[in-house]
Amino acid sequence: MLKPRKKITRKELKKDPLMETLYRLRHWWLENKKPLSRYGSLGLIILILAVIVFRWRASQDEKAAALTGVAFVEFGRGNYNTVIAQLSAHVEEYSGLKSFSNGLYILARSELFAGDTAMAEAHYLLYLDDYGKDQLLASGAQAGLGIIAEGRGLYSEAADWFNKANRTAPTNTLMIQYAIYAGRNFILAEQPEEALELLQPILEQDDLNFQVRSEIQSLVASARIKAGKG
Repeated sequence: MLKPRKKITRKELKKDPLMETLYRLRHWWLENKKPLSRYGSLGLIILILAVIVFRWRASQDEKAAALTGVAFVEFGRGNYNTVIAQLSAHVEEYSGLKSFSNGLYILARSELFAGDTAMAEAHYLLYLDDYGKDQLLASGAQAGLGIIAEGRGLYSEAADWFNKANRTAPTNTLMIQYAIYAGRNFILAEQPEEALELLQPILEQDDLNFQVRSEIQSLVASARIKAGKG
């Protein structure tokens, strides 16, 4: 013979935050259902849904963080195709979650290294749309788009992307490196004046190492010749 099912107590309900929330909402509703019968049920439904969505999003964040961690190890080993296989199927599901920001970035970078420039471009742009506030990675994404454009022979577009990376970069070293890339592409795009405007002020810095100074001086000399100032 089946035993009667034991009634769940309020103490037991407290073990589950969602069940405790539902219990409190039900108790509140029973006490206030007359004055709130017209609008209260709608508010109750919205509140319950908000709790459920919050719990689901927290769960998704944990999954995205774990997936990114595994992919990061493979990225460090140079296993770019493995990273692509691990992350590409989850972009639509996880993009926008804070914990997936690094995952989306290393996916785009892996695609670039693997030669899939179309997908790398799409994911770099998506990264900038969803997570553009991180200066270091945002400038890296802009530089990645510059590399893609330069590889396609779109030198003016490449120069613009590298110039954006130069302005976004959080350190002087990165700013100078991206400025060099931008200057080179401005010259290739027959825009020597833009190259000079970007590169000449850098030569005024006293702490440039010999190699960097020499590279910039060479680009400036080329730009001056193209501009008829040589």
